[in-house]
Amino acid sequence: MRKTIIPLDRILMVMAISLATAFCPGFCAGQGAVELEFTDKDTGDPVSARLTFTKSGKKISRPRKVLFAQEHWLAEKKLQLTPPNGEFEFSAQRGPEFNEIKGGFTIEPRAKDSVPIAIPRSIDMHAENWYSGDHLSPLTSSDLFRWQAADAVDLTVSTAEVKETKVPNTNPRPKGRSSKEQDKAVEESIKTQINPNGLGLQTSSRSLEWEHGAVLLHGVKGSQAKLQDGAEALEQLDQPKDQKPFVVELLRPWSRDVPLLLASNAIRSIQILSSYNRMGGDDRMAVAPTPDKGVFGKVQLTIGKEKSPSQIFTPIESIDSVRYRDALGVGKLSESIYWKMLEAGLPLTPTAGSGFVGNETLVGYNRVYAYSANPPDEAAWWQAISSGHTFVTNGPMLRANINGLPPGSVQTSYRSQRIALDIGVSLAVRDPVDYLDVVFNGDTIYSAKLEDHYKRGEFPPIEIDKSGWLVIRVVTEHTKGYRLATTAPFYFVFDGKPRISREAVSFFQRWQKGAFESINSSPEAKRRYEPWVARSSQFWESKMVESNAE
Repeated sequence: MRKTIIPLDRILMVMAISLATAFCPGFCAGQGAVELEFTDKDTGDPVSARLTFTKSGKKISRPRKVLFAQEHWLAEKKLQLTPPNGEFEFSAQRGPEFNEIKGGFTIEPRAKDSVPIAIPRSIDMHAENWYSGDHLSPLTSSDLFRWQAADAVDLTVSTAEVKETKVPNTNPRPKGRSSKEQDKAVEESIKTQINPNGLGLQTSSRSLEWEHGAVLLHGVKGSQAKLQDGAEALEQLDQPKDQKPFVVELLRPWSRDVPLLLASNAIRSIQILSSYNRMGGDDRMAVAPTPDKGVFGKVQLTIGKEKSPSQIFTPIESIDSVRYRDALGVGKLSESIYWKMLEAGLPLTPTAGSGFVGNETLVGYNRVYAYSANPPDEAAWWQAISSGHTFVTNGPMLRANINGLPPGSVQTSYRSQRIALDIGVSLAVRDPVDYLDVVFNGDTIYSAKLEDHYKRGEFPPIEIDKSGWLVIRVVTEHTKGYRLATTAPFYFVFDGKPRISREAVSFFQRWQKGAFESINSSPEAKRRYEPWVARSSQFWESKMVESNAE
């Protein structure tokens, strides 16, 4: 049976509002004082949350010592407020796995009150063996942890300089037991209970940045490093196997040096939802109608009042340039480039990072979910990423399997034996979504309106008869940014030959040619790049020889 479960979040939101009005319809009076206490509705455990407050539709001033990001205050289990008298409205949020609570209260003279706010869970991802991660923030681990708990993100990656600071343990050892007994008790507790604040895992990764590229070295401690050029980055990636990081993740997939980085065979994942994908609207792209020295346009990352331009070296065809011009352009281009990489026979894992600290977003707004049979530690997390057992989202909660296997799986057969697809999908959405898509080798082989698909309850018979990759995705109708969820690829290999498209390989060869011709800052710069360009040329030529599809 190809069953699909779609708990529509529009219904969940109605439930959330009714719950809110049930316990806070003009509740609580105080001498300009009210204490809000936040708990998980299912477990009763204290939780952190993000809050927004308004009075008569206008924002109110933040209390001292309360952390804030954008319009959100950080409420850590309890929040004491002493606002002026009057009526207030608030919204309490904990990320996509919890319902938003909306309510209000009235402050009256010479009165106090304590108000419990129980935040209900809308979906239990841990029960389905999915765990959330945010792969990029320049915030220090100790500060990042506080926001991480508020959005129940299981793992965060900091690129801040590593310091000897202790991060709070969300699963402390019980007292009065030996070390082994305590560890075993904690392990069993994690396995059998939902921690409403997430697993609390943190790691520090090194970021390599230069004008024409950027990568994250997961498994290498250290802060962000500004490099002279991509040649220096390639030298650092060209290390003995025992010195290589767990995962090398590509940022800014439109940058000039991407074909060289891919040819290094070091890249294992690509951040297709990044700091360029923000809550209030993605950074816009300017696409040139004709390339100038290999440059097809630019993306401008906005951080507060600062603007940081990034040139686009991806060979964009004139016929496609229009689709990248609006606020959805950055997301569409990243996804399109990623599909080209898959078409070229590069099995890269899609990941996500918020860049949280000043780019108008929040921890976990862009998330990667990793599938793990047991709650992962850091090593198990990177193993799941390496295996491609992921989906990424900045909105819809999409979980999928094919023939009982998670994303990243490889299914094999022979031309005489087709592979029938038994697709299982569970999906929860908040933003309106028109279509659920199944994409095979870049072509949509199934697309249906959610309402129609929900009524049908299953997918039509689908069979695969050739090598390739397949993703399941939904894109929302959100117009201020590219808001979507997509699985990592499911791979299918016939006769032992993975798919390699000649057109995709040619795409990267053209990209590399234009990139190298644009390295004109100095003869020394070209000289430094020459051995890497030669390596890359050989890599893409061998890919072309191996290609087995148009």
